[in-house]
Amino acid sequence: MDIKPTPTPAGADKQRRPRHDLRSRPRGALRITGIGTIVRFLVVLFLAAIVFLPVYVSYVSAFTPNGEMARSGIVPNPAHVTLANFRAAATAVPLLREYVVSIGVVTLQTVGQLLTGALAAYALVFPRWRGRRIAFGLVLVTLAIPGETIVIPNYELVGSIGLRNTILGVVIPYLAAGYPIFLLRQAFAAVPVEIWEAARLDGAGDIRALFTIIIPTCRPQVTNAVIWSALAAWNGFFWPLLITDTAAARTIQVGISQLAASEAGSPSVIFAGAVLVVVPTMLLVIFAQRFLINGLTRGVLR
Repeated sequence: MDIKPTPTPAGADKQRRPRHDLRSRPRGALRITGIGTIVRFLVVLFLAAIVFLPVYVSYVSAFTPNGEMARSGIVPNPAHVTLANFRAAATAVPLLREYVVSIGVVTLQTVGQLLTGALAAYALVFPRWRGRRIAFGLVLVTLAIPGETIVIPNYELVGSIGLRNTILGVVIPYLAAGYPIFLLRQAFAAVPVEIWEAARLDGAGDIRALFTIIIPTCRPQVTNAVIWSALAAWNGFFWPLLITDTAAARTIQVGISQLAASEAGSPSVIFAGAVLVVVPTMLLVIFAQRFLINGLTRGVLR
């Protein structure tokens, strides 16, 4: 009597195959994988220490007397923590006034670059007109021009209109920049044109469509442009140094350079002034980190 084998259901052989989990791997492979993970962790820890050590030294030196780290080592005595360095820095140079001037420069320059960048990007994307590709190419060309090459023309222009040694004189040459235009243009180009057409059919003008439809849709990229403009304005040094003569229009970056040449310019006092400069940028990046990540990853996974 012949006994026919029972047919195996489709896919049963796949289910019977052993799963390739960690338990099925050789012990040597597990050991190599664990060593690789440890090595990567140590490398990242070493690189983080290289980056963090100068920041740590700056902050510790700012809050301790001059030469404290040389006497007590890298971990200072908590009893020696003081705010005298900050008071000395504010007394030697009018840092508080220059701080306020820097905030005003950052506000005006950031708002100006955001407005001009958004308007230019909108004009380069949505309205159909001849020559917009050429115009966008000219914007890209401006990114390759070193800023030092236009310092003399800007200086003569600002001086001819009587704005030398003023906050407006510091801001006017930088009310428009190529990078925010490029960044916003790329963001606006990713918006479906049907949204813009629907807004236009609904009766919205160009300004209303831009500020109520396009910009809210591209909020992460707009935030990136704002952060870039704010950091560039805050860290500006050469142009404010060149166009100003008194503390009434000088920014905090110029004040720190003068602090190093003052009588109170000991290392701890200079570190205290540097901490005052770095804190706003650190807070800006920390609070805007979510928008930075969204702006960098937006459109990657589609």
